[in-house]
Amino acid sequence: MSHAQPTVPQPFVATYAVTFRGLSGGTLRMEWRHEGQNRYVFETRASPSALARFVISSDAFERTTLELTPQGLRPLSWEANDGRSGAKGDGKLQFDWNANTVSGTYEGEPVKLALEPGMQDRLSIQIGVMAALAGGAEPGTIAMVNGDSIRHYTYTRGQSETVQSKLGPLQTVVYESTRANSNRLSRVWHVPSLDYLPARAEQIRKGKVETVMTLLSVEKTGP
Repeated sequence: MSHAQPTVPQPFVATYAVTFRGLSGGTLRMEWRHEGQNRYVFETRASPSALARFVISSDAFERTTLELTPQGLRPLSWEANDGRSGAKGDGKLQFDWNANTVSGTYEGEPVKLALEPGMQDRLSIQIGVMAALAGGAEPGTIAMVNGDSIRHYTYTRGQSETVQSKLGPLQTVVYESTRANSNRLSRVWHVPSLDYLPARAEQIRKGKVETVMTLLSVEKTGP
């Protein structure tokens, strides 16, 4: 993934309504904040519905810390905790860009992988795509660390569409991401006027929409 110039979205807090196969899953809060100098943090926390609490804890979170370099944003660390006992779904990774390795643990097992240029984690990739689009670049194909493995996602631009939202009508550009030999596809409606923040996102499996996120509110929290 290349950038026309280093670009960073403005700090924000956004809340999304989440549904799974048409059933309410509650809300998801995303916060993108500046932590001084060239460091940023992107964090998500769930507020599950009564039904979703059987599978998602209100204590669950995922967090990535990134740094801004002349080449753009890159992750330094990633952490996920599902808010329940046991190691399932939990992980901590450190990115060593000098040694070109990413290491840590995932679901209780050690992880050590070779870094690839432009590699992201499964949370930082969302900010990376926003930053690329805001900088006038196409995301292209991005290498992503997913727990204990590396996956490559290719982003394809679709049509421009107007999305009706709680914020009113939003002009968006649609991107789809896929990886080889997978029956899953992600479709995201990015809003150029909101630093390409998603207004809507769909996770599709075997041609059927499973998870849908729709923007409820967004607050700019920085200059």
